[in-house]
Amino acid sequence: MKVYYFNITPLRNKNIFAEKVKEVSPRRLAKIERLKKTDDKLRCLGAGLLINYIREKFDIRDEIMVAKNGKPHFTRTRMSFNISHSGNYVVIVVSDFNIGIDIQRMEKHNHLIAEKNFCANECAYINENDNYEIQRQRFHEIWTIKEAYLKNIGIGLRKPLNSFEIDLSHGNPRIIDNPGYAILQIKLDKLYIMAICSDIRDKEFTMEEVEI
Repeated sequence: MKVYYFNITPLRNKNIFAEKVKEVSPRRLAKIERLKKTDDKLRCLGAGLLINYIREKFDIRDEIMVAKNGKPHFTRTRMSFNISHSGNYVVIVVSDFNIGIDIQRMEKHNHLIAEKNFCANECAYINENDNYEIQRQRFHEIWTIKEAYLKNIGIGLRKPLNSFEIDLSHGNPRIIDNPGYAILQIKLDKLYIMAICSDIRDKEFTMEEVEI
């Protein structure tokens, strides 16, 4: 399992953006042009550049297809990949096994959002500590695990987040209904947290920042 991440900040320079946008596929370019917000355009471009980086690094010539469930995959290469972005970061994970990743910039913790989207035990886990920063981190830990799991199985947010439960009480996160999935959590810096959900626990793990 290998994770590559890219900070989109350089793309805020209009000259750099204009040069880099020439490097992505016509499909990616059309997607960028449909987006209204500048940050969304930058993250979409960053995702395209990371895909290009992966193609070159692993000599992948396949087309990318989107399955019926909406999950992208290479047409012939066995390698599985998944992309996520939030704030200034875009991340991609590649593996020989089915994989899902989610990254979130840790914003303010909202109890109402937790109560609406999480199970009762998950909310209790968040609120058992009175420290706001710990509550905020726990909220985003649960959120990223849930999204990474749904992206792994190719469902996305079509499945309600409160329809399955995450247990973090014993140190190693697990999905109660599907404990066989391997969960890895990583703090990218003080503001960003990510989760990776894999079909099996991959003994090899590397993480690399990419400058494109």
